[in-house]
Amino acid sequence: MKHLRNSIIALTVILCSLSVRGQYTEYDIYAYIDTYKELAINKMYEYKIPASITIAQGIFESACGKSHLAVDGNNHFGIKCHKEWAGDTILIDDDELQECFRKYERVEESYDDHSQFLKTRQRYANLFTLDVMDYPGWARGLKAAGYATNPQYADRLISIIERFHIAYLDTIYQYRLQNGYFEHYPDVHPEEMGSFSYVQYYAQPDTNGLQPVEKPAMRIPSNPDLHPATITRHPHHSTSNKTHKKIIHQKATAKDPSSSNKPTPSQSTKTTPEPKPAHQPSNSSTSQNTQPTAPQTATPTTPASQPTPPPTSTPTPFNPTTVFTAKKRDFTPYVGYPFTEREVYVNNNTLFILAEEGDTYAKIARDVQLPEKKIKKFNDLTGAAKPIPGEVVYIEKKAKSGEQPTYTVQDSETLRYIAQKTGIRLQKLCDFNGGSPDTPLKKGRIIKLK
Repeated sequence: MKHLRNSIIALTVILCSLSVRGQYTEYDIYAYIDTYKELAINKMYEYKIPASITIAQGIFESACGKSHLAVDGNNHFGIKCHKEWAGDTILIDDDELQECFRKYERVEESYDDHSQFLKTRQRYANLFTLDVMDYPGWARGLKAAGYATNPQYADRLISIIERFHIAYLDTIYQYRLQNGYFEHYPDVHPEEMGSFSYVQYYAQPDTNGLQPVEKPAMRIPSNPDLHPATITRHPHHSTSNKTHKKIIHQKATAKDPSSSNKPTPSQSTKTTPEPKPAHQPSNSSTSQNTQPTAPQTATPTTPASQPTPPPTSTPTPFNPTTVFTAKKRDFTPYVGYPFTEREVYVNNNTLFILAEEGDTYAKIARDVQLPEKKIKKFNDLTGAAKPIPGEVVYIEKKAKSGEQPTYTVQDSETLRYIAQKTGIRLQKLCDFNGGSPDTPLKKGRIIKLK
């Protein structure tokens, strides 16, 4: 009977623990991030602990501040008393019944103590040899050092960071560090750097009560080619374009980069027309990369005493247009994209940036928080390619079809060029039309986009 009673008590404790862990919504998570993001960024500066790790631990350990320990003890990181603790305590059922946990007057004290707890304990020393932008390494290091007994602890932290865009806080820290924001720390003013609200940007109002948000952990493949100091990966980059479904309506209002508006040689004296909106055909003008026709010049008179030379048999060199470039002034910047300091644009509901002088795909990948191999995949690139200034570089998967049903070939374009110009995946374009990606197409040919 005694064993049965103990088993019932243990089962009740487990169920209560699971209930506390699960009863918070996505809205609660975004609200938690907004509430404590500045505190976490400041601690990142003081202790060199990733803000993303601090916030993810706070979410996971305190159920977004809704757990008994967080509400009654202001303890957001599950730190137990340990023998050296001389402050207030609170008893909570955890791995065992009525365990002693630290209690704080304010949540800020919990954040301070969490940072000092990691910084001053030898078993966490290896964490501080990792790069501060390497949050996957920090998550695995915390688990390896015994911060939690949950065997999936590292995967859970990474999943939270990836799913809820928390790595952006590490990027904010890096940006502020480069711009002298912390020069007079702690006298800092985040409002001067602009504000970004997770709730406003991502969250949907919670109208259906509390719903668990934890799902199976999303494992992240390692990227040995990337230096953790220069990149923070982000969840929406590892998913499909559906991540942007909340803001997709904004994309449709941007100007279409598939329509170049530069005058042809015969129109050089006319006023350049206004850029056309995204819903108009993308074949209305010649790309900047298309070689213009040489101007016609008068044929010199051949002296009667000399025979007219025969026409040359050497063909004119043919240079197919394969790289789609553009100018910033041709597009309206896409407002509200939080994961890079570069200007972002949209074509065929696909986000892109324009390559700059000295860019490499590795540098672009770091700037937009993506693995380089994904940048190349999104742009149908292989090998050691290098972007040229003004080149359109997509930062998410291109569309499977075009906004218009067809496209008319301009001069010496290829399917690869048209894929970039229209924002369509190259393989899809090849499936629609057949042929090789880099074979020059006959001017005037109609290319199917759907």
